[in-house]
Amino acid sequence: MCRRLGEISEYKGVAYGRAHLLFDEEQKHSQAVLKFQGYLALSDALKCFYLETVELMNTECRPKVTTPLSEFYGLFLSRFVHSFQSLFGSERLAINGYPYHAYTILRNTFDNLTLVSAALQKMTDYYAIEGIEPGKPFDADSARKLRKKTEFSVKSQMMGNQSGLTQAAIDELALWDAMFDYEVHGARLSLAASQEWLRGQSPLPALPTFREQAFAMFMNRFAEISWMALRLLPLIQPPGVHFSAPWKDKWEFLDTACGEMVESPSKQSGKKIGTVMVEFVKAKFPFSHSTTFPL
Repeated sequence: MCRRLGEISEYKGVAYGRAHLLFDEEQKHSQAVLKFQGYLALSDALKCFYLETVELMNTECRPKVTTPLSEFYGLFLSRFVHSFQSLFGSERLAINGYPYHAYTILRNTFDNLTLVSAALQKMTDYYAIEGIEPGKPFDADSARKLRKKTEFSVKSQMMGNQSGLTQAAIDELALWDAMFDYEVHGARLSLAASQEWLRGQSPLPALPTFREQAFAMFMNRFAEISWMALRLLPLIQPPGVHFSAPWKDKWEFLDTACGEMVESPSKQSGKKIGTVMVEFVKAKFPFSHSTTFPL
């Protein structure tokens, strides 16, 4: 079968030759992204710090834990690790030519991080996030309804009418949220790239093409949501067990760097979202390098 697959996929004498066209364009896209040096430096620094933190947790902090940890700690860690993996995975997609596909992953990551932060601040709890009602037999339909109800409640408390944020911030966050919906539900941002073909003005686009606006949109959202994840990172510290002073210094430096990058659209081009996201992250992810897991 493999031989026949190679035969029917031959292009210019090369088995699977057309697939190489795709690979070549992905490589060109990744090279074009190199112009965003500040973003790439911050992103890679965040990756290094996350991996260093996990290593410290496994080698230094965990051996110091002498009493059983809350079951909620395990639920927090599993969701937290998944969020970082989603961030890094989405970035690989974006760099290689699929920024809007990556953008949809960021939406899910944002939702996950806001639920985690809300539970840590006791706006909800981890049982409700998972759709579990303690003492009751598990029912899939009831769990789905409880998860949905919890998500709506958390959204209102984190970025809606019950958030305590300024009305201007709430309105801007609603627009920010709607942009995710445009892509997640109907791929409206992606389909905009096919407008010239629909008008008969160009061939149907099939290969990834670098579009600065599309990558910049992903890049800005990645910076914002990565900052949220960084703000939650200290809570990997179990109660009574802290990381060292050098770790705290690195966290504080990265926290400042993330805030500056998130605010840059407001400072450079007057867009409201930069200032609003700074307000949102500081208010709704109010954790510091010394915060340990509270539950």
